[in-house]
Amino acid sequence: MNSTGPIENWNVNPTEVGPLYPFVGWEMLMVVVCVAFFLAFMVWKFATENAKYADQVRRLRASGDLAKASESKSKDSLQ
Repeated sequence: MNSTGPIENWNVNPTEVGPLYPFVGWEMLMVVVCVAFFLAFMVWKFATENAKYADQVRRLRASGDLAKASESKSKDSLQ
């Protein structure tokens, strides 16, 4: 990482000053890493939410509450 050093005069061409932010040239790698992290996170999130939902449905079906819940919902939506 290069340092820009002290800027004594602000009336200069930015290309002559040097890098204005850290990690110049790493933009594409950072984008790839961010996209990979985002995709991995979304896969993990959907998998955990689907597993939790499937577990809740299984427990509601076992107790017979799923039919009651869906029946009361349909009555409420008609009113």
